[in-house]
Amino acid sequence: MNLIESIFRGGLRLRADVGGAPAPWDDFWYEPAGGQESSAGMRVTPETSKRLAMVLACVSVRGKMIAIQPFKIRTDLVGGGSRTATEHPLYELLYSRPNPVQTAYDFRYMMNAHVDLRGNAYALKVPGPDGFVSELWPLHPDRVKVEVLPKTRRPIYVYDNPLTNQTERFVQEEIFHLRDWSDSIWLGQSRIRMGVDVMGLALARQDYTARWLKNDARTGLVFSGGNFKTKDDELDFIRSVQAGNAGKHRGRAMMLPLGMDAKSLSVTPVDGQLLEGGKYSDTQICSIMGVLPHMVGIDSGKAATFASTEQFNIMNAQYTVHPMNIMWEQAVQRDLLADSRFYAKLSMAAFLRGDNATRFAGYATAIQNSWMCPDDVRELEDLNPIPNGQGKLFWRSANLLPLSQLVAPSQIVKSAPDDPESDDDASDDGAGSGTPDAATMAATRGRLELLAAGAADRCVRKEVSAVRRMIDGDAGFAEASQFYVEHTRFIADVFHMEASVALMVKIACDARAQHLALLLADEEDETHSAALEWIEHVAATEPRKLAALAVEGVQ
Repeated sequence: MNLIESIFRGGLRLRADVGGAPAPWDDFWYEPAGGQESSAGMRVTPETSKRLAMVLACVSVRGKMIAIQPFKIRTDLVGGGSRTATEHPLYELLYSRPNPVQTAYDFRYMMNAHVDLRGNAYALKVPGPDGFVSELWPLHPDRVKVEVLPKTRRPIYVYDNPLTNQTERFVQEEIFHLRDWSDSIWLGQSRIRMGVDVMGLALARQDYTARWLKNDARTGLVFSGGNFKTKDDELDFIRSVQAGNAGKHRGRAMMLPLGMDAKSLSVTPVDGQLLEGGKYSDTQICSIMGVLPHMVGIDSGKAATFASTEQFNIMNAQYTVHPMNIMWEQAVQRDLLADSRFYAKLSMAAFLRGDNATRFAGYATAIQNSWMCPDDVRELEDLNPIPNGQGKLFWRSANLLPLSQLVAPSQIVKSAPDDPESDDDASDDGAGSGTPDAATMAATRGRLELLAAGAADRCVRKEVSAVRRMIDGDAGFAEASQFYVEHTRFIADVFHMEASVALMVKIACDARAQHLALLLADEEDETHSAALEWIEHVAATEPRKLAALAVEGVQ
């Protein structure tokens, strides 16, 4: 292999989309200087894109959503479950202080911003005396380039150190690397570069509006009827108009010579719908950055109603926060945690807590169904455990039992044939058996249903009244779910139902809560006519069904 081939084939050289020192044969040298030029004529780089308020807002929101979450190391237990591994040497590094200068919030905020703007984030791992990583120092992506060894396909990180003015080389084991989406397995791709035309158009519109406010007087004024003696007098008048009505003097009153008229012939930026175009660019930038518009103050119109705001927040947790969490957790697992028994976990509990009423109703359901104890709830609310271990007890409602323990309805036991009292009773009744016949059972059940009808009607009236209030108030899933949890208890208290029947009532109420929430979330049905029709059907048909269910099992 000759010298030229060794230069080109000695290593596969890559660099980040924005930043790093490109190789002599890189396409960078054939691109316009100062960043990539957009179709609008603006040169776009991560630094120039930060002039856009929407880019700053999106990067800020995404960074804060990662920075505020507790970052803990956990391990699975042998008998099931998991615990926080506070004894792990890297626990404090991730949870509170990655280096002597930055807090965990500062570090994660900065690293996530590097990923959003440049597609990559790098941090140098500094080992401690025990061999574990003791410090993480961020490296600016613009000063890092990546070389890939062709035989091992392992990356080598080349860093231009601004403190020493020297070039340093690090192997993969020395770098903590976060990557955004890309076509390359070694490097992430910059969202700014991929959306260069969107960013360029927004910058061009912003610069045009700023120039218009700074330099222009009333746009396109035409004067008629002036009687100037010389051309110099006419030019002096025009200069005085421009000086007296441009920049900070814009909007001042203007005195015209006698007999002169002024007319405006051109449109203003508002008439040219620049503001509307700016809103469209803001929405496009949100799409590129993966942020829901309502998270950065953009009014989404009809879609952002009171009833749907909670669902939007859940969508933000699912489609924005959760993917970023996975990126961080898996990068930590690859670059920092050598022991597979441990794993890093960002807690999303803060994003899914909801308002007080919804949260406390959820806690009550969790405690009553025995999958949380009071101390679990107190920990989520930053409260101390109940003394003497009383908060570790798990509770279950007395009217709930495992299916295996449900007792079949009691049967009337036949008397023994040799019982004289039985013979007397049989002869008196004329039935010849201790078991009532089918006609007697049907009559008894009918009378019980009539007695239960009044209570059932009262329960359904209460439900219908509450649902109509929720329809008028544009309620959401949380309100519907909370009501039906309370309504289930109310019905069980009214009828003193057996466990099996109470379980059937709970399943029916849960199904109604979900159906009502779907009807209320229908944005095309502004009057909620479908919900009103549904609750009218409930009012007409459910009292009889509930009464029949209340006497279920009676013989």
